[in-house]
This record gives sequence, structure tokens and C-alpha cells, in this order.
Amino acid sequence: MIRATNKTKLMGWVLAGLAGWAGCGYSFSGTSLPAYIESIAIPTFRNDTLDATIASEVTRGVTERFVQDNRLKIGREASAGAVLEGRVVAYERNVYNYNASQVPESYIIVVRVSVVLKDRVKNRDLWKDEALTSTATFPAEGQQAAGAGTPQSEEEARDAVVKNLAQDILAKTLEQW
Repeated sequence: MIRATNKTKLMGWVLAGLAGWAGCGYSFSGTSLPAYIESIAIPTFRNDTLDATIASEVTRGVTERFVQDNRLKIGREASAGAVLEGRVVAYERNVYNYNASQVPESYIIVVRVSVVLKDRVKNRDLWKDEALTSTATFPAEGQQAAGAGTPQSEEEARDAVVKNLAQDILAKTLEQW
């Protein structure tokens, strides 16, 4: 009899806990943005480098990543809830390593951007990173890449850097943490 009473009390506590948890108003929206931000504008990134196309490549990559994710609509700056402003501050292509004869074996691409996400409704910055950086290496002509899935050329390395930057920007904008 005592067992039944303890079980009944335990079930009561469990049910009360579940009811309280269910009614607490918690919901997972999949984003850390305020609920009123449903769209984002991504103007063309400014270019502070000597590479004529890197800013448009980064802008296109970031925009495509947000479109693929589909949690925010891409909108015009005048009507979007948030605006992602960016500036490519550095583009570098340097030797990454040499062989014993001091001949380059591989190169590294480094792209650094300054990005700020602005809440247009409350006129405040939601996040800012002045030195978001991504890198990728590729083999020198006549050399083999380090492994499968690694860039084989400068063009592939640029693409990898842009994709990494786009993913980092998306994560900073939408992740719960």
C-alpha cells in the first residue's frame, strides 16, 4: 500500500512537472534574432582590397547561403528587418610552404571581412565582427593537393574561403549560442 502511494505521488510530480514545462511558453524558433526580424538585406560588400572581384564574390556567397538556409527572406534595404553590411578588408595570396629547394609547394588564400548586422526596427547593432577571417590552401602548379576534398587551384581555394565566410556569417546571425 505504501508503494502505491509513493508511486502515485511520483506520478503526480512528474505530471505536474510536464504540465508546467509544456505551459512555460518555451519555443524553439531556430534563430537568436528577435521575432520581428523576418527579412534581411545584404548590400554589396565594400572592397578595400586590390582584387577587383572579391567583394562581389563574398556578397554573392553570403546571399546564396542565406537563401539556402531559408530562415530569413532576402529583402530590400528599405523594407528589411535587418541589414548585413560588410567590407572586404584584406585579400592575400601567399606561399604556404616550400620544398627543400625553396620552391613553393603550396599557397594560402586569406580573406578578412568586417561585418555588422543592424536591426533596422530598433536601430541597433545585433552583432559585429571587424576581423572575420577564412583561409584555404592550394598546391603550387605541378604539385598535388594534400587530400581529397582540398582545393586543387586558386579558384577552388577562393570558393572555399567564400563558402566558409558565408557559413560563419550565417551562424553568427542565426545560431542560438
